[in-house]
Amino acid sequence: MPLFSHHKPRVLLPYALYLPQGQAPRGGWPLILFLHGSGERGRDGKKQATVGLGPAIQANPKSWPAVVLMPQCPKEAQWRGEPLARAYELLGQVETQYQTNPRRVYLTGLSMGGYGCWNLACQYPERFAAVAPICGAGDPFLVWQRLSRVPIWNFHGAADEVVPVSFSRALTDALAKAGNAQARYTEYPTEKHDVWNRVYRESEFIRWLFAQQKRKTR
Repeated sequence: MPLFSHHKPRVLLPYALYLPQGQAPRGGWPLILFLHGSGERGRDGKKQATVGLGPAIQANPKSWPAVVLMPQCPKEAQWRGEPLARAYELLGQVETQYQTNPRRVYLTGLSMGGYGCWNLACQYPERFAAVAPICGAGDPFLVWQRLSRVPIWNFHGAADEVVPVSFSRALTDALAKAGNAQARYTEYPTEKHDVWNRVYRESEFIRWLFAQQKRKTR
């Protein structure tokens, strides 16, 4: 039985979905939205699960006790505008269908998906319990303006040959100026672009991610 189910709805984006084994914890499973990179774009609904978080889950499913949504961006598009809006709409549908924990919704992505993380988090800063962009970039002004209270752990390789590490450094500065005391930044001094292979297997990161919860609202 495959770990991921694949879906090709007529209106929304194709997506892969991971459902953990066993009984859901009190409050429901956490929910992770994963945004893939440019090389995984398409319409097959499968490719986006083959790079980054998907292989990490395949290697050690017990480390990822969450419902994981992996939408697929169209070939000529990026994680902004309509594709990003559709991914966000899918998130709401999955949340309702599987009764996931509304206090434990997490956002992560790599490369083009790292850009998407910053974009979506700036649009909906109250939506996510934590955000983990990997080797992406965003608008420092919007990050400073919108993400002063969101737990964020950003990752980048200093030797990145695709997305300059200076982008993440600028966003780290923006978060510091915003007074975000829950922001973390890890820069791997010798790693290149594909740092996601390391990040999604880091036990410290996984523990941090699942420890984040939004406060209960009265």
